Amino acid sequence: MDALISIYTQQQSPRFRWAAKVLFQHAMGIEFNVFTDLEAFQLAPGFKINYSPATVDDAFQILPHKLIWEQDIVEQEFYVGNWKGIPTLCQRQIGDLPFDPLAATFFLVARYEEYLPFIADAHRRFPATESFAYLNGFLDRPLVNEWAVALGKIWFGAQFSLEDRYDYLTTVDIDNLFAFKGKGALRTIGALVKDVFALDFKTMRMRLGALWNWRRDPYDTFRKQRNWNKTVGVEALYFMLFADFGPKDRNVSPYSTDAAITLREIADWAQMGIHPSYASDSVLEQVGKERDMLQEVIRRPIFQSRQHYLRMRTPHTYRNLIELGIKDEYSMGYTEQPGFRASIINAYPLYDLELEQELPLTIHPFVFMDVTYYDANYLGMDAQASLEAMVQWVPKVKAVGGTLISVWHNRTFSEFEPQWQGWAEVYKSLIHAAKP
Repeated sequence: MDALISIYTQQQSPRFRWAAKVLFQHAMGIEFNVFTDLEAFQLAPGFKINYSPATVDDAFQILPHKLIWEQDIVEQEFYVGNWKGIPTLCQRQIGDLPFDPLAATFFLVARYEEYLPFIADAHRRFPATESFAYLNGFLDRPLVNEWAVALGKIWFGAQFSLEDRYDYLTTVDIDNLFAFKGKGALRTIGALVKDVFALDFKTMRMRLGALWNWRRDPYDTFRKQRNWNKTVGVEALYFMLFADFGPKDRNVSPYSTDAAITLREIADWAQMGIHPSYASDSVLEQVGKERDMLQEVIRRPIFQSRQHYLRMRTPHTYRNLIELGIKDEYSMGYTEQPGFRASIINAYPLYDLELEQELPLTIHPFVFMDVTYYDANYLGMDAQASLEAMVQWVPKVKAVGGTLISVWHNRTFSEFEPQWQGWAEVYKSLIHAAKP
């Protein structure tokens, strides 16, 4: 839509400028100009918004909430309202809206609450159950996008729609490239001994078959994924865990020849990013080492990242990634619950609340991951029930013109474990339903 917004404000701040960019440009897809001179504003083209307590003729008034002008990080007391059936916060008593969508966008998307003290989970992560969205019953709604659509219809007419901006991206975390291959001599011998003592001759035959190249390793499902994606016409992005062996990092050895061959093959037909190891969430040198080794293997630069276990120290992990030259980050979501962690389903620039400035890193929020549905520690659903739940996200994201990002694991498609039975069909059905 060829539209323009002109905003009048009596003052500006980094928070205001960033929130306006996220709401109008990224969620609504509309360019905007900001004016502090009232006369210039009145002569400006486009739909006019008066973002101030002053009375301005022929302008839509939004009364600013104090959050947008503050320069510190303090506990906020918000109650959830309702506007056109959409939950709201940062309520206002005067103006043409009963809430301030810019301040509300800032609070939710900048992840303000993650800078405050919280009770972390076992992996030192900010849990979904601590979030304002979960506690107030709207984790399953991309509120910022819903506000954008509703405001667009008020400002530009009932025909305003963002559905043609919808997109889908499938992403795969490679926590274990192979079930049996590439693990090094000591790990392989130990596993064989364990098979013998457990009298698990079926697994031993499969292990030896993969090691001696009699059969494909069960986790090596990448050619299947390539064919499924190609048939439907969707893009894929892979995140490779490429770290030394550890309790939570049990992938192949970074020095494995088998791994190098497979990774180069994947990189020939899909994008690849780094999956920083469990202990690397605040260690710049560790992430840099892992990224450099992976770049050397696939012979391509890496600018994309998703944290292993989604472990994130906000904002320090982000700053480390920026220093390493990472441009795009894909960890914005939860393991234990599907939904919209930042209440938005478009990519957006990072805002660092401690530095009070926008930083050169684009955040790509995801909606759900396979583990959330099938793991008994989370939702514990079977394949068919999971598919039905996943498909329901598609119309929600389409309606607001967002990008639906899903997270999978290559081992899931192997159906090697009972909990993965039927999941290859889940994936194929989902990408058919989600494709643009």
